[in-house]
Amino acid sequence: MIILRERASFRFLSRTSIPVLCVPKADDVAQLEMPELRVVLYPGNAGKNVHMLRVAEAKHVFIGHGDSDKLASSNRVSKVYDEIWVAGRAGRDRYQRVRHAISDSAIVEVGRPQLSSIRLHADHVPGPLPTVLYAPTWEGWSDDDCHTSLIPMGVPLVEKLLAENVRVLYKPHPLTGKRSRAAAEADRAVRELLRADNERRGAQETEAAIAAVRPRLAEIQARLGELSGRLAGDGAQQTREARPSGPDGEAEWHELRAEWHRLFRESRGPLGHQVIVKQLPTLYACFDQADILVSDVSSVVADFVASLKPYVLTNANDLPDEEFRAAYTTAGGAYLLDRACTRLPEILDSVRAPGRDPMAPERRVLKEYVLGPDRPTSMERFNAAVDALAEQAAAEQAERLGEGQRVAAGVSGGVG
Repeated sequence: MIILRERASFRFLSRTSIPVLCVPKADDVAQLEMPELRVVLYPGNAGKNVHMLRVAEAKHVFIGHGDSDKLASSNRVSKVYDEIWVAGRAGRDRYQRVRHAISDSAIVEVGRPQLSSIRLHADHVPGPLPTVLYAPTWEGWSDDDCHTSLIPMGVPLVEKLLAENVRVLYKPHPLTGKRSRAAAEADRAVRELLRADNERRGAQETEAAIAAVRPRLAEIQARLGELSGRLAGDGAQQTREARPSGPDGEAEWHELRAEWHRLFRESRGPLGHQVIVKQLPTLYACFDQADILVSDVSSVVADFVASLKPYVLTNANDLPDEEFRAAYTTAGGAYLLDRACTRLPEILDSVRAPGRDPMAPERRVLKEYVLGPDRPTSMERFNAAVDALAEQAAAEQAERLGEGQRVAAGVSGGVG
């Protein structure tokens, strides 16, 4: 079962055959009857988690929603969970650096099952222009966790990319500009740069192609919503009436998603820049199109490592390379870009001339360290971890029940 705590989350949920329940109020969570509950998985350290953590009979696991070098991936708050599941050895080491916080036995390496669809570097077919995916993170909730490159160097970075005659896919974090006006202004400036350059390259033809496929894209998205269980009406009605989508529409759902991405990609052409801010195209579809990633300290980088393609980490504070790599695990296989972007032409040579890609061996080593081994698959490891913990929870519940019965029998015997 998937339990959502906010109705707005329902419209972002993808297709699933698992029952979905939306329970916004803590009082309602407390009254849920789940006698067979064994394992609860938490994708974020949200305050509302405490309403479910009160269920002592279940095992509680923090799985996170990404594996990164940010503080969220080694937060002391995670100590409240029975186990913490990380992708690979890098995740374990991050928690071990938080002294006296997390027991090593509580950390389980399960890989990242989500990444199984990402196309490998060896299978990538380059286009007529090098395609650079620029995916900066947002400014964070505080200055201590602000890793975004948008504010200090985003605009000059994109200007220099355009001067290098590459194609740019710009996918900012969904929360960009939420806390910082400077980030919002930089985001607008980057979009305008890409729009103007597209116009210079002949955007009128591209706009005509986009307009031609727009009705079909809307039709596909509507059908995908139906197959995902999203019905007409407000969020409350949808979560009441939605049903598990079951296996019947699975093939259609995958075919429609593939068609949507194909039409979107073909209508934009191989030369035009793209600003991607909606659910579709997906982040991983952008990975597959890109020849190289430019990003910040974030889980996007750790996920991109799965492709083994070249990637760049922004070093906006111009730390010495050795210091930067020591501070951030994912920098181990990265090209590091200084604030003035003076290294950019040299870095792009790794795409233009693959023989000049000196970080390729480092990326192969880093992939296993960050994401775990290829065998067993991450899906197999994840499933095994769930099953093992569920069995443990069931055994402990049975033991408590037996102990309760023995106590009750003793009390009854004593009264007799």
